[in-house]
Amino acid sequence: MIKIHNLSKSFTNSSGQIDILHNISLTIQKGQWHTIIGPSGTGKSTFLSCIAGLLPPTTGDVLYNDIHIYQLSEKARRNYRSKHVGFVFQNFKLLPNYSVLDNVMLPLIFDEPKKILYPKAELILEQVGIHPKLFERFPAELSNGEKQRIAIARALINNPDVLICDEPANNLDNDATNSLLRLLAQFQANGQTIINVTRDEATSKYADYVYKLKNKQLVADF
Repeated sequence: MIKIHNLSKSFTNSSGQIDILHNISLTIQKGQWHTIIGPSGTGKSTFLSCIAGLLPPTTGDVLYNDIHIYQLSEKARRNYRSKHVGFVFQNFKLLPNYSVLDNVMLPLIFDEPKKILYPKAELILEQVGIHPKLFERFPAELSNGEKQRIAIARALINNPDVLICDEPANNLDNDATNSLLRLLAQFQANGQTIINVTRDEATSKYADYVYKLKNKQLVADF
């Protein structure tokens, strides 16, 4: 499904060139769960942004079903993101003045009428374990575990081929983290492809493949 070939990423500032990722290759098949472990500042989020079509690599290729996504027009790349990728952010990124339902509907708000979106959002919220009594509440009224489940529902509303999770358990306690991992495992069991980055090795227990990001490269963790 996704093939990363010899991907490198550098940034340039007043001090010169800063190398973040170097010559990374990885193949991700449908239905697999890949977890990448590394401390803050090692380039994990940068790597995810390259896969998601948000950040062009300096060199190398990212292919989705044999299509080079960075050879696409910006409009076609936006379509790739909206149709095929769901992104879960480490700090939830829920809009504070929007209800739970409205936050979940956001990715499709301009594509589908609300009469279709409402039942779709309600269904996915129930699938991630959010009770209907919370649907009209606002993010400030929710626990971190509830916020993360809502963020996952928002990422899944477009039925993406791949779910990309950037430190999804970063703000959760142990119970909420384990509950989150079991939820993701349920979606994987139904065919969802998952790419997850984390600082916590304990959160990799459900993954099919685990890597460590060291010295700008991926190293398989056996």
